[in-house]
Amino acid sequence: MKNAIALLMVPAGLLLAISACAGNPSDSAAFQRILIDLQAEACQITAVFQREHAQITAKLAVVNQQLATRTSRRQHQKALLEKMRLMEALDLLEAQSDVTLLKIRYRKGVDLIRVMYEKILGLDHHFTGLHTYQNIGMLSNPHSYPEFEKAKASLEKSKNRRYSMKLPALLESNPIVAGTFTLVSLLLGESSQEVKEEEAGKIACILDFTVRMNAELATIRNETEFLKNANQSLKLDCQRLFTDYARAAGYQVPLEDCRKTDDWETLFSKLDEKMEAIEGGLVGDGGPVIALSRDLVNIEFATQRVADFIIKYSDFIGQGMQYYRKFDSIVNNYQNEDVCQAQLPHSFDDLKKDISLTIEKFQNTYNLPEIQGSRLKDLMYGMEE
Repeated sequence: MKNAIALLMVPAGLLLAISACAGNPSDSAAFQRILIDLQAEACQITAVFQREHAQITAKLAVVNQQLATRTSRRQHQKALLEKMRLMEALDLLEAQSDVTLLKIRYRKGVDLIRVMYEKILGLDHHFTGLHTYQNIGMLSNPHSYPEFEKAKASLEKSKNRRYSMKLPALLESNPIVAGTFTLVSLLLGESSQEVKEEEAGKIACILDFTVRMNAELATIRNETEFLKNANQSLKLDCQRLFTDYARAAGYQVPLEDCRKTDDWETLFSKLDEKMEAIEGGLVGDGGPVIALSRDLVNIEFATQRVADFIIKYSDFIGQGMQYYRKFDSIVNNYQNEDVCQAQLPHSFDDLKKDISLTIEKFQNTYNLPEIQGSRLKDLMYGMEE
C-alpha cells in the first residue's frame, strides 16, 4: 500500500512543476490561452500516468508469465499476491489520474468563468454608454428637427383659416401623423405656389427620412434594448454558475465579491483541501468514502456546466453580431441619403459609427476564439479523442 501511495503522489507534485507553462489567469483576454494551457497540462499529466501505467503493466506481464510457468505452491502464491498488488496499483493510478486531471479542469474552469464575466461586464458598460440609442426616438420624429419647426411656424402664419384645425395632442406625438398633417397644411395654405414649393423643399428630406426610417429606427431601438436585457440575464446566470461552481470546492463567496477582493487564491486553496481529502480517501485502507465520492461527482458536474455556459455565451455573442449586422444594413440603406445628406442630423452619422464600432467589438473583443463544440467538451468533460 505504501508503494501505491508513493505512485499516486508523483503526479500531484508535477502540478507545481508545469505551472510555468500556464498563462496568466488574471488576463481577461486569455480565453484561448487558457484552453491551450488546459490541453498542454492535461497532456503532460496524462503522459506521466501513462509511463507509470506502462511500468506497472510490464511488471504485471512478467508476473503473468510466472503464473503460466510450473512453479512451487509457495512461488505461485507469491506471484498471485504480486499480481493482486499490481492490479490494485493500476486501479489506484487510474483513479488518481482522473482526480488530478479533474483538478486541472476545475482550476481552468475558474479562469474561464473570470474571462467570460469580464466580457459580460464590458458588454454591460457598452450598452449603458450608447447615448445615440437614447436619441433614436428624436431621429424618427420630424418635430425634433429645427428646420421642420421653423417651417411649421411659417405655415401657422399662412395657413388657410377655412381649413384650419389643430391636431390632437395624442396624434401630435405620432411622427408619421404629425408629419403628414404638416404637409397637408402646407398644401392647403394661402401662400403662393412659389412659397409653398420653397417651404415644401425645406422639409421634404426631413419628412422622407422620418417616415421611411421610423419603423427601422424603432427596430434598432427595441432590439438593442432586448440585447441589453439579455446581457443582464447572462450576467446573472454567470454569477449563479460561479456560486454553484465554487460551492463544489467548499467556497461560499459570491462572484462579484470574490472579484472585488481578488480572493481567487482562497478558492484554489479550498479546492486543494477538497482534492487532497478525496485522494486520501482513494488510498485509505477502508476503501473509498461515500461522501468524498459525492464531492468528486459534484466537482465533475461543475466543470461540465462551465462548458455548457461557454456555448451559451458564444451563442449570445453570435446573436448580437447578427443583430448589429442587420442594424448596419438598415442605416446604410436609406435610399435618399445622397440627396438629403445636408439635412440629415449628425446623430444619424453617430448612430452609424456606433453600429460599426459595435460590430468590431463583438468580433474582436467580446467574441471567444472559435473552437469546435465537441473539442470544447473534450477539454472540459475530460473525454479523450
